[in-house]
Amino acid sequence: MSVTSVKRPPRTKIYLTAIIMILFLIGSIYQTDATLSKLVTGTPEILKFIGEMFPPDWAFFADIWKPMAQTIQMSIIGTTVGAIFAYPMALLAARNVTTTPWLFYPARLIMNLLRTIPDLLYAALFAVLVGFGPTAGTLALIFFTFGILSKLAYESTEAIDPGPLEAMTAVGANKLKLIRFGVLPQVAPTYLAHFLYTFEVSIRASAILGLVGAGGIGLLLKNTLDLFRYDQSCAIVIYTLIVVVIIDLVSTRFRSYLLKGSAKPMSESRARTYKIVGWVAVIALFIWSLTGLELTGFQPTTWILTKAMITGLFHPDWAYVYIPEGEDLLRSLLETLSISYLGNFVSAIVCLPFAFWAAANMSRFRAVSGTGKLFLSIVRTIPEIIMALIFIKAVGPNAYAGVMALGLHSVGMLGKLYAEAIENMDMGPTEAMNAVGANIWQRMAFAVIPQVIPDFISYTLYRFEINVRSATLLGVIGAGGIGTPLIFALNARQWPRVGIILIGIIITVSIIDYISGSLRKRIV
Repeated sequence: MSVTSVKRPPRTKIYLTAIIMILFLIGSIYQTDATLSKLVTGTPEILKFIGEMFPPDWAFFADIWKPMAQTIQMSIIGTTVGAIFAYPMALLAARNVTTTPWLFYPARLIMNLLRTIPDLLYAALFAVLVGFGPTAGTLALIFFTFGILSKLAYESTEAIDPGPLEAMTAVGANKLKLIRFGVLPQVAPTYLAHFLYTFEVSIRASAILGLVGAGGIGLLLKNTLDLFRYDQSCAIVIYTLIVVVIIDLVSTRFRSYLLKGSAKPMSESRARTYKIVGWVAVIALFIWSLTGLELTGFQPTTWILTKAMITGLFHPDWAYVYIPEGEDLLRSLLETLSISYLGNFVSAIVCLPFAFWAAANMSRFRAVSGTGKLFLSIVRTIPEIIMALIFIKAVGPNAYAGVMALGLHSVGMLGKLYAEAIENMDMGPTEAMNAVGANIWQRMAFAVIPQVIPDFISYTLYRFEINVRSATLLGVIGAGGIGTPLIFALNARQWPRVGIILIGIIITVSIIDYISGSLRKRIV
């Protein structure tokens, strides 16, 4: 009987990786001028700003429900239409369905290109092309949904059981039958679960699209911020939090049912009734969204602006790539990466205690983990823009404010992912150590941490990919990064400048995605 030992990476490789990470951390601190003394000095200003937000203007709730309904309608239409285009593209991109390279490579290229552009940037572009309002926001959410769902769907498609496909191919089934009877029955529950997840994300995303004039609750939020009515801004955030938490709870139950089935046995007729009711509800919500949302057509200037934008995008301002004496593309992208890296580092450290607080298997009482989950939900509901405004009051309009905003906002999502990793770990080693009298610190060090570290690293890398996109937007309100020159160029209709900035963002995000994806495949 031979015993196979787990091969650990060489110590030299571990040390080298640690040194590189520390050097990146030092470089990011230097690039963003992030010092603890600045934050401490500015804390009174943060407290003053928060004091202006509380107590919220509760009477303002009466003015919020219509913009919130518009936000939900935008999300329903955007997510649904985006899904209609995303799923066929996912089938084209999946190698086990589409075996022709000249089909699945272009499909993946289109998916990756559209996914690299942040949602707020889509909203800003469409606001210029079709005018301010929900039309711009809905179009932005369609592209945003397409980017998320197409990637999730093609990864799920490639992970299905190949047996049915091989059997159907052996008996001469054509491609349509292969998809209809071999692929869709396996992936339909996962597709629907991803659809619900993306809808949740779209609600949060659409809440800030109004900052660039794309309608919904974000437009109302922008107006209150411009008028310095921070008590009304706080009311909007609380209202949004309540709606998002309700949608999260309902969506989580549905996703759990789709992926795991019902906890209680259910008759076939009852299950069929539930499906019919579900589809009727979905269709009713879509009709409500279409009839209730005032979507405007293309403006008379849309074609002119579109033509000018396309011309500018295909004739980018290459001189802006590097300007020795001033601000340029490379410096702005470097600042964006520094904000992302340092913000990700802050969130990975800060979220650890909250992740263990929210993990159900770390406490005997469900109420304890429930309050932890609620706290993380509250944190990730507060838009990065609001957090950036809070820190701008303390450290000024610069990259440091972007670091803190991104870092604290990411605590909510990263803490949720960490908590799920803790809940999914094997409790056997912990129970064995508990049986022999090990204390809590010994159990953590030798039973818990070794199991969850790979997932923690994988989720941190995944969050870094998202943070790179998010950091490109913080410049909208002066929190550093590439977003500042991008918004200036959009407002001034400098399309060649917009073109070179978009190229820079796409290349940077694509490289980060590729490196992060490769590392995560090795870890998990």
